[in-house]
Amino acid sequence: MSEIPYSPLTGKIKEYFDKFQEVAVPEVKINAEWLGILGFKGGNDWYITKVLKYIGFIDSSGMATNLWREYKDPTRSRAALAQGIRQGYKNLFATYPDAHRKDKEALYAFFSSKTGLAKKTVDLMVTTFVNLCQLADFEKEAPPTPTPTFKGGEGLRLEKGMIPEIHINIQLHLPPTNDSTVYDSLFKSLKKHLLSAEENES
Repeated sequence: MSEIPYSPLTGKIKEYFDKFQEVAVPEVKINAEWLGILGFKGGNDWYITKVLKYIGFIDSSGMATNLWREYKDPTRSRAALAQGIRQGYKNLFATYPDAHRKDKEALYAFFSSKTGLAKKTVDLMVTTFVNLCQLADFEKEAPPTPTPTFKGGEGLRLEKGMIPEIHINIQLHLPPTNDSTVYDSLFKSLKKHLLSAEENES
């Protein structure tokens, strides 16, 4: 069974992330002591560290990652959080690409099937996920498409095994008419020129 983290204090998730925005990126291990410095001294506050690790904000040693640093940029914070959520909950997004829009019933069914835990615990997993998604922006989360690089006169450099593809879209703007022979002539001409282009290539 999968181990999916959750916070028993789901109502404080926004408070946690708002505080993370206020303070500097920690250069120390993120644990209960560090959370206490921020004012989160409750016995259940430390659960948020498991969530942070799950979404890639802290590494296996408990230190802040580059994704946390990216989250500190107000213009990228919501997108960075969305990226972390998608990476952490990758199995969920593999099942539901729009998991951040799914209702709680669908999410409950997924988490329950993956963990086999009691309803109360699964409900906390669902609410943790939903509250995280409310703070994220999945529309801006995708990284920009990399620009092809050229070197000298070698042209476009392709990775080994990659096959370049060229896609050509042809758009026809047909005149309004009730005469079907007009359309027949257009498509006949299009077919003729396309087939002649293929023959020339071969």
